[in-house]
This record gives sequence, C-alpha cells and structure tokens, in this order.
Amino acid sequence: MDLVKNLCATLDQMVNDQFESIEFKNFLAVPLTLERGRFYVVQNALYTSNRRDCWGYVQGGAPLEVKRVIWQHESDELVNDPRAGMDHYTLTVKQGEVIGLTPEDFDRAEVPAMVQACFHAWHHIATHNHWLAAYAASHMLERRNNGKIVKGGGMSFRVGKKFENELGINLKKMISLDVHVVADMDHSENISEMFERFVKTSGDCDLVLKGARESMAIDRAYRGALGYYMEQIK
Repeated sequence: MDLVKNLCATLDQMVNDQFESIEFKNFLAVPLTLERGRFYVVQNALYTSNRRDCWGYVQGGAPLEVKRVIWQHESDELVNDPRAGMDHYTLTVKQGEVIGLTPEDFDRAEVPAMVQACFHAWHHIATHNHWLAAYAASHMLERRNNGKIVKGGGMSFRVGKKFENELGINLKKMISLDVHVVADMDHSENISEMFERFVKTSGDCDLVLKGARESMAIDRAYRGALGYYMEQIK
C-alpha cells in the first residue's frame, strides 16, 4: 500500500541522512589506533547489551504476532546465530581476541557518561511509548546497518573497512562486524514487514516516525560520544 511504501521510503532516507550528519562524519573520521579499536569493540559489546534490553521492552508491549517476529530476531542475538555458531555478544567477545582483548576486558568495561545517557534515552523510548514508536526506534538501528538500503554500506561495514584499511585487519577476521553486515540486512527486512501488517492510518505512520526520529537523534549523539572518547585515546 502507498501509505507503507511512502513510510518506508522516508525511513530509508532517514538512515542514509545519518551518515551525512556531523556526528557520524566525525566518528568515522577518527583515525583508528589499536587502543582506539579496542575501546570501540568493548563499547560495541555494551551497545549490544543495550539492544537486548530495548528489544525485550519492545517485545513486552507488542501484539502477539510482533512478539513472535522479535523472538525469532532475538534468538540470533541471545542464543545462537547460524551464521556465526554463537550468540552475538559472545561473537563480539570472540572478535576482541583478534586485537588482544580478553573476556575480562569486557567484564570490567565501564559505560562512559555520554554513552550512558544515550543508553538511558533508548530505554526511555522502549518503555514510555506506544509499541509502534518503540518498535520503530529499535528497528531503525538495524535499518541503518542494512547495506541494501544505506548507500556506501551500513555502519558495521564502514567500521569493518576502517579496521581493514587503517589497522590492516581483514574484515573477515572482525567476525562480529562481518556477521552484522549480513545479519542486519535480514533482521531489518524481517522486522520491517510488520509495518505492512500494522500501519493502517496516518496516525500509525506518525507513531513510527516519532520513534524513528527520536532513535536516530540518539544514534547521532551516541556516535558523536564514541568519536569524542576515541579522540581522547592518544
């Protein structure tokens, strides 16, 4: 239907616009060193944990049919992704071995102040909005990682290429980034199908756009924060 088609076109434009923002440009322009790379990988594991929180909150408030879709999505994330043979948090920790990180480095990791504020903001969207807005907010972070939608590749692909070009570490060795290049294409497309099922009115569209806009604003702040903290590592 035209309503959903136009909505999805708007969402596609929004995720492409993220990469034109000053926050994304600054983050991707920070030169990688080994220590900065380690910081990023550890912080990405904390981001993964925040995503599990938020999708759990969204699932709790969603209709039964949507709960099933989220459950299938989260089984990759929390239990086992057949693409990787493990869950995504374990995958990130395993990836850390390539750059000299240990499981204890992840266990001891602290969430920096600005990152913590972003995590709380995503929690707030997931718990204090209509389910459509909350669903869209979490969905957009995977849509933003979908290389079929984002011109030039999603965030995992771009960061993976930075590790490859600036640290000489092949993208295939950065196993979490590499898996997410593919996984988030599948995840974002499967989850996006629910818009066809549940978006019926302009009011429904407004709810989706509200969640999407708020989440993308937080996403820009999050990337800006990561870039700032990485620049402090000399």
